[in-house]
Amino acid sequence: MLVHLATGLSPDYRSEAALIRDRWLGVTLRKQGVPVTMLRYTSHGFAVTLRDLVTLIRNRRVAVLHTHEFFMNTLGLMASWLTGVPLVATVHGRNYYSDRARRRIAYRLVGRFAGQLVTVSEANRRFLTERVGIPPRRVQVIPNGVPLDDRASPTTLSALRESLGLNQHYPVIGTVGSLYPVKGHKYLIDAACSVLGRFPQAVFLIVGQGGLREELEAHAARLGIAAHLRFLGHREDVRDLLSIYDIFVLPSLSEGMPLALLEAMAAGLPAVAAQVGGVIEVLEDRKTGLLVPPGDSRALADTIITLLENPPLVKKLGEAARQMAATRFSSTRMVRSYEGIYEELIR
Repeated sequence: MLVHLATGLSPDYRSEAALIRDRWLGVTLRKQGVPVTMLRYTSHGFAVTLRDLVTLIRNRRVAVLHTHEFFMNTLGLMASWLTGVPLVATVHGRNYYSDRARRRIAYRLVGRFAGQLVTVSEANRRFLTERVGIPPRRVQVIPNGVPLDDRASPTTLSALRESLGLNQHYPVIGTVGSLYPVKGHKYLIDAACSVLGRFPQAVFLIVGQGGLREELEAHAARLGIAAHLRFLGHREDVRDLLSIYDIFVLPSLSEGMPLALLEAMAAGLPAVAAQVGGVIEVLEDRKTGLLVPPGDSRALADTIITLLENPPLVKKLGEAARQMAATRFSSTRMVRSYEGIYEELIR
């Protein structure tokens, strides 16, 4: 989301990024021509990080500071106080803002004193107002957006299938997400057993990295379906991979506004998704996708099988999903919404 925003702003703006970890985000931003500054960061305190951020703001004569998630949003508020630069603070998730009193207090301060507090879904907005105690008038919703790129060439897709050992007639079911419990991969693997009983040539692609990989691979092996799963780790070609999926699955237990789901919709894929968080603001059941209860492997399997047995429904849902992504969840729409906030704060 940050990459789409930093590279999509109008020529009136110049974007720079300040990060505390130099990983894939920094690499991707640099490739797109966005300058990246690394802030010093230690787990023992935030003073050195705050000092670096304030120095950067003053040296670059920053007009608007835009931060993301709990640590940088609270740090950004301090930097805003010290420099007088207005702050836009975006909240993407909702799992850890209300578990401690000091975190609730910190976010109430962000909600009160930031130039604008933004969250990515109505579900998150309700959470911030009801559980954290931020007044509703202080929270604006701007859904995440994704680009609507053209499909990769048949030659590219054929080569990608070959590299993964996929016969063109194999049904491909896939997901994209970090390998952590909240993403619900275990339920997809459990569902795969039933799906393979009906479609024994089906292949499941799991894109993402995280601490559960070994555990999930072992679980698939115990179920005797390891040969039908491909754990692909972190990939830079997710959009191409989506183009070889037949069905996209999002088995998460919690979501804000899932970019992976939006990217799948933009690729024209039918999606089976757990009915959590901002997912229900994206998918309309049986119109732009199919919703299932979270943590229900049986329902997940039955719904995937329903799609595999009904190609016309796959086509119908995929076309409707792409249309929804184009009209409501494009990166252009997201960027213009943030530009409106920036312009107001600058004035």
